[in-house]
Amino acid sequence: MSRDKARMNDNWDDEQRQDPYHVPTIPVERPRRRPPSSQPRPRQRSPQPRHDPRPRKRRSVWPWLLMGCAGGIVILVVAAAITVFLTLRSATGGGIIPGAGNPTTYTQQSQPQPIQISTITQMQVHNQIGNITITVDPSATTPTIATLKKVKAASSDEANKEFGNILVQVQPVGSTLSVTATVPDTGSIFGSHNDSVDLTITLPPQSVNPTTTSIGASPTPTLSTASTASTASATTPLTLNADLSIGDIRVDGLSGVLQLKDDIGNITVDHATLSDGSHLQTGTGNVTFNGNVDATPEANNSTPRYKLQSETGNIDVTLPGDTNIILDANTNAGTITSDFPISVQTPGNSPSYYGPLNSNSTSGSTQPVLTLNVGTGNVNLHRA
Repeated sequence: MSRDKARMNDNWDDEQRQDPYHVPTIPVERPRRRPPSSQPRPRQRSPQPRHDPRPRKRRSVWPWLLMGCAGGIVILVVAAAITVFLTLRSATGGGIIPGAGNPTTYTQQSQPQPIQISTITQMQVHNQIGNITITVDPSATTPTIATLKKVKAASSDEANKEFGNILVQVQPVGSTLSVTATVPDTGSIFGSHNDSVDLTITLPPQSVNPTTTSIGASPTPTLSTASTASTASATTPLTLNADLSIGDIRVDGLSGVLQLKDDIGNITVDHATLSDGSHLQTGTGNVTFNGNVDATPEANNSTPRYKLQSETGNIDVTLPGDTNIILDANTNAGTITSDFPISVQTPGNSPSYYGPLNSNSTSGSTQPVLTLNVGTGNVNLHRA
């Protein structure tokens, strides 16, 4: 029985083998294990940043702020310097860029033209750019004026046209002489001028106030005597008003109330006597005076005053050794030197002096006061 059963099982197996619909079973292959060397390595985790328990120090911003402020100041100073340089260069006729197409300078000088005026008690002279020269010449017989025009142009034809645009007006009315000179505007970004004109006015002694002329003609006039004082007080001194933007002012041999104003340039006055109310001032430049001051007391017993002033520059004054005045001299940044026996004080490093010019001067409530005021520069006093 068991044999038959085993035989039946064998036959059944044979039948399966002989069955046309029999699908053989494909054995499943198990994946082979890789050798230990070929196995992939486990991924490594990126190290986490360690947190420092100590607080970090903040960088100070003050050095950067200070550096920024200093840089800004430097830039402003440089820009201001460049602006001033270009302004002055353009105003005096120079090009914005040196050597880049600068035009040629042409000049036109006129012969002295007579001025129809016999006596002058007041003079008014105005000029923009150029020089003003006023001289009392004993050899002259009539007042005259001469001009020297300067222009920058590309050709002589353009220069001649530009000469015609420079106007000089001379107006004698009664005993007043007015001279006005104007130059055209070039229309540049600074409103500067490429043109200028020099004015030269020559006066005979008899055309100006006779009292002030005789004083000015004397190299060291003295007005301390009573007779001279009465003569001087009986005649009104000549008054001169001259103003200039850029250039020099020079006055020689003319005395009276001199009111001279210059923005950029020097002022020089020689062989003159200053009367009460005289004021010589310049913004940038030197003031030089060689003469005397009228110490005649005023009719109303007021104190005669004279002032010389320079914002940036030096003041140089030469006076007779026996000048009897009160000196008021000071400079903010500079020195004061004197041939006269004065004791200069320096409070706050700003030299100054107020007191008699001479130690033997007579004091009085109406003693004249000469003021010498300098912003940046020196004050020099000389004995004639």
